[in-house]
Amino acid sequence: MNIPSYKLVSNAKDLKRFIKYAKKHGPTALDFETTSLDPKAGRVRTANISNHKTRCVVDFDRIKGGFRAHAHLFRGLEWIVFYAGFEYRWFLDAGVGDIRLWDVGNLRRAILGGGHFKLKQIVLWDLEIEMSKEEQASDWSAPKLSKSQLDYAYMDGHLTYSLWDHWSKRMDMMQFEGFLTLNDMVPAVVEMELSGVRLDQEKHADLCAAWTKTKLLRIDAVRKFVDVDEVKNINSDSQWSDYFGQNAPQALLDIWPRTEKTGQLEMKNKTLGMLSGAVPNTPLSEFFRALSEYKTITKYLSSFGETMITAARGDNDGRVHARYNIGAAKTCRFSSSGPNLQQIPRDRDLLGVRTSVRQSFIAARDRLLVSLDYSGIELRVLALLAQDDQLLEDVVYGDVHLEVAQKIAGKKLNKKTRVGKELRQGAKGVSFGIIYGSGAAGLAMTMHTSLSNAGDYIDFWQTRYPRAFDYRFKMQAEAQSSKYIRMVDGGTVYMGARPDLPKCANYPVQRAALSVMAKAIVRHKNDLDIARANGTQRHTLMLSTIHDALIDEVSRRDSKRCLKMMREAMTAGYLDVFPGAPTDRLVEGGIGPSWGLLEEVEV
Repeated sequence: MNIPSYKLVSNAKDLKRFIKYAKKHGPTALDFETTSLDPKAGRVRTANISNHKTRCVVDFDRIKGGFRAHAHLFRGLEWIVFYAGFEYRWFLDAGVGDIRLWDVGNLRRAILGGGHFKLKQIVLWDLEIEMSKEEQASDWSAPKLSKSQLDYAYMDGHLTYSLWDHWSKRMDMMQFEGFLTLNDMVPAVVEMELSGVRLDQEKHADLCAAWTKTKLLRIDAVRKFVDVDEVKNINSDSQWSDYFGQNAPQALLDIWPRTEKTGQLEMKNKTLGMLSGAVPNTPLSEFFRALSEYKTITKYLSSFGETMITAARGDNDGRVHARYNIGAAKTCRFSSSGPNLQQIPRDRDLLGVRTSVRQSFIAARDRLLVSLDYSGIELRVLALLAQDDQLLEDVVYGDVHLEVAQKIAGKKLNKKTRVGKELRQGAKGVSFGIIYGSGAAGLAMTMHTSLSNAGDYIDFWQTRYPRAFDYRFKMQAEAQSSKYIRMVDGGTVYMGARPDLPKCANYPVQRAALSVMAKAIVRHKNDLDIARANGTQRHTLMLSTIHDALIDEVSRRDSKRCLKMMREAMTAGYLDVFPGAPTDRLVEGGIGPSWGLLEEVEV
């Protein structure tokens, strides 16, 4: 790989000169090499500054005061980076939180759709250049950097700029707006990652112990039907596939879905539930239910069990510091890692155990949590995207799921009764199944009902919500015509040569929900920054965004004011995306000692 010539900058005068020169020529790539991933434990050793006219590597160890003393010089220019959260942390540590960083990964996501990738991967995919990463783990604190290290430091930034040049030439102005929707969240997301969420470790340990007892009971239930000599590893989907491939009735095998890659029998919970419904009132149905329940409780333990406690114990503050990945899903929804807080379930009775993972997330001493959640946001944005007035009316002022439940039950229901609640909950599967492309056969299996009944449910939905029902076909036609779907924020998603109906239905709705939350996050962060500067919300921290909720930690004195600010930001963010839309019953939540114990408060 040819390395262009570049200047090594080792004094403050040249640093100022190169930054001033870069400003004359537009957006400029910036890439740091550091002695640690944590600004509190290390320092910025080098910075690459690259555009079509400027080429230099700055060695801050050779400049008096280092990066912290000169970070302010970088204000006033759009800096092109890869993974803006990393560089932003170093600027924030240096007291320069108003820096403008444009993440080339987010530009790519705004055009093609989200994804999780490394710089090396997209350089190969998009530029067909094989990057060397050998020097990445080298000693960046060495008294003198080698030529190989300096070349590496330069090429990271140079290739980042080449990626920006590649994608910016392809984007239109609407896609740029989609890019800003993603990119503007970076400062707020960094604040959430640094703040972390406090975990009640003792309470959570008790919950994990209850789950473990339930898991052992489900193992006994599974082994009552199939002992260890027949399937040695209860967690092995391939072993279960082999077993049932040899022992299940052919009629069941004929309807059993298979995995796309290996062709083995699918063992997802959804599939097991469908199979249980296909053989009702039989020992086989009981077995499928037991195995499904075992997989459910195992998932809870692995995702929300000791993992959370370990993460909290890893920090002196007893907090879980997760990473929030902007635009990682194809729809550009958030993902989370270390641990995954995006999948925290709502309160429920889990196989006889009253489960509230949310109550494990608590406020620090003498503080409270403030949280609001967008109510029914996916159906709400679908109604707005499809311009379906009846669906919007039912979502905002009525109850979509109750309407469907009453169709299923064939009578009026009271959703406050146990039966009403259960039927309404089940009806959610009908609505979401239909709007995300499920046909009669798939819906019949999901709902454990006949094809005829499933067809009736679909007919009811199509008749009551015709525009919402047809929206998926409209999106599929758009994708078939151009291979892309234009999203409400202006960005696009590449759908490929043969776009399937569920994705065409799902992606625009999920992206719209993300766009609403993104606007709310940015607004709330800006409002808090102003209030904190004025001393009115000095101790308020943005903690997390989980599903469609925002969570802050705040002093008791400031809690009501914070709740009001959050509600205003979430309402305004929604109206940014859907101007003039009704805002009644838009958000729900309140103030409390934990995320699971929130009380509505008038403000």
